[in-house]
Amino acid sequence: MNTVAVPSASRSIWAIIGDIFFAPIQALEDFKKKPNWVVPFVLCLIVIVVASGLPYKQNAKAQFDMMSTSTTLPPQVIEGMRSSAENPSPITNTIGGVIGFSVVSLISALLAWVIGSFIFGQKARYVHVWAVGLLVGLVPAIGTLLRSVLIVAKDSILVSLGPAALMAGSDFTSFVYSFLYFADVFAIWGIILGGLGYAAIFGLSRGKGMTISVIVWLIIVLALVGLQQFGLAMAGVKTSFI
Repeated sequence: MNTVAVPSASRSIWAIIGDIFFAPIQALEDFKKKPNWVVPFVLCLIVIVVASGLPYKQNAKAQFDMMSTSTTLPPQVIEGMRSSAENPSPITNTIGGVIGFSVVSLISALLAWVIGSFIFGQKARYVHVWAVGLLVGLVPAIGTLLRSVLIVAKDSILVSLGPAALMAGSDFTSFVYSFLYFADVFAIWGIILGGLGYAAIFGLSRGKGMTISVIVWLIIVLALVGLQQFGLAMAGVKTSFI
């Protein structure tokens, strides 16, 4: 007697999101069958909105503290920054966080798509690559939220969940500190998940998927830190490599 194989029902996006933390390989294999960018994007935005809004006072104070050391900004400009730091708005910080997250996620997906398609020669739709990035991005987003809570608790933005915590006395005027600030445990976790996700969506080996994930992360972080250091230097703030 012949039996007919019944295809298994696709799992809900909510079940996949839950498993990304505990059974990521299975979650990503299920996700690639029907990538959904909407739910991960909305969830990431919610987390980023909260994470950006919480430490708005600490961020404003830290920005003023750095700019107040400028050797080129006029005194009246610094005084205006002082006034803004004393009366900061969470809306500005939140909008910046949302825009920053959206732009970085789109560029990261573009880099991954280019590497996977043109270097490794495997085809995947850009929107599906973006969806994978958003799904695994929930992990570092939650890490950002946790760090924001600690920033408020300690009343300082110099809070790290990674190797930057070992650089006591350093701040964001240091290139190395700024780079290591991004390399916390949640970021590393996200890089690993990203490697698994890219491997799944492109049909690559996990080694090649990890290669894509590491390259994309390095490009994004080096660009962000480089722009930050350049901006500080242009504002007359003394920066350093270490």
